[in-house]
Amino acid sequence: MANNWLQYGGPNRDFSLPQAPAPRGAPTVRWRRGLGEGTAGIVGDEKALFTLYAEGFNKSREAGVEVVVSLDAATGKTRWEHKTPVAMLPKQESYTSDPIRPQATPLLWQGKLLTLGFTGFLKCFEAATGKILWERDLVKELDATPVQFGFAASPLAYDGAFVVHVGGKQATLVAFEPRDGRIRWKSAPAEPSYASPMRVRIDGEDQLVQLTRDALVGVAAKDGAARWSYPMPKLGLTNVPTPLVLPEQRVVISGQGVLGTRLLRLTKNAATEVWVNTKSTYFYCNWAATRELVLGCNNGGFISALRLTDGQELWRERGQTDGNLLQLGDDTLFLRGDGLLTRGRATEGGLKTEPGVPLLTGRCWTPPTVIGELFYARDNKEILAASLK
Repeated sequence: MANNWLQYGGPNRDFSLPQAPAPRGAPTVRWRRGLGEGTAGIVGDEKALFTLYAEGFNKSREAGVEVVVSLDAATGKTRWEHKTPVAMLPKQESYTSDPIRPQATPLLWQGKLLTLGFTGFLKCFEAATGKILWERDLVKELDATPVQFGFAASPLAYDGAFVVHVGGKQATLVAFEPRDGRIRWKSAPAEPSYASPMRVRIDGEDQLVQLTRDALVGVAAKDGAARWSYPMPKLGLTNVPTPLVLPEQRVVISGQGVLGTRLLRLTKNAATEVWVNTKSTYFYCNWAATRELVLGCNNGGFISALRLTDGQELWRERGQTDGNLLQLGDDTLFLRGDGLLTRGRATEGGLKTEPGVPLLTGRCWTPPTVIGELFYARDNKEILAASLK
């Protein structure tokens, strides 16, 4: 199980594999195949992979087919797929003139696969066969607010329940029973963001941390009861980055690209600022942390490092624009927006990198996945597997 990648961000939900060595030299591509539009992450084990994509758009590019697909991990061949016709909801749109693309990373849990589509269709499958077990329409059934560029929050498993960031008039987070989709609990309502829920242990209690449109909130993981709220600056924009949970009850947050970056220390009933850096902002790509640094891609087209103790920006490096990060041991993998893969080591003194390897040719928005010795990545045209040995 330690080698499996079952959820957003991998085993620890933080895009890190502390014991995994990073590849040396150019990785060897084992297979590659076409795949439709989508930015949803890849989850799975050494036998099967799961993700989402979209195809078959009409002339206006506002409607098409959303596909949940299972692939053979060794060959990339399709095991099963499930197709649903979808059309953009009012006030939804595609960014950069691209069509609908599913964004939320699936959740694989005890033989079940949970997916969240662009328009808020929540579906639970039997992972081995693709048989649909239940589904919920979050917009029609729970008054979820249709997110402008599509639902993107990746589900979380906790205490035998599926926790989903719904957002809107009824709830911020909703816990669903995996067997039949019944609702176990709802947290207090708030407008949604694109960020995914995270679990953190605070003063002996498990809490769920969720970035909403207007605040970072903490709720009791067992029943969704409110614990604390940290207001975010209100700029009329929907917040994007998923919080980065760190040891010692700390969390790093950023907003809609213009709010700076903040480190908070959490107690059971409060979130307190440790530092605020208003000049360094992270946006839609993920981020990574070492023992001393937090790393991420800035809106200005560079990667930067902030010191965890005080938030000071120690350096910034161009060349990793729109990159997603994966921390493997002491090394960092950078998968750039144009598909270039680079290995580097970040220290307080700077970033040392090896020459990059072009793996993908399309627009790459999706963080990579590592299962065993294989590295999986996708762009808006294809998906591939490469050996880390």
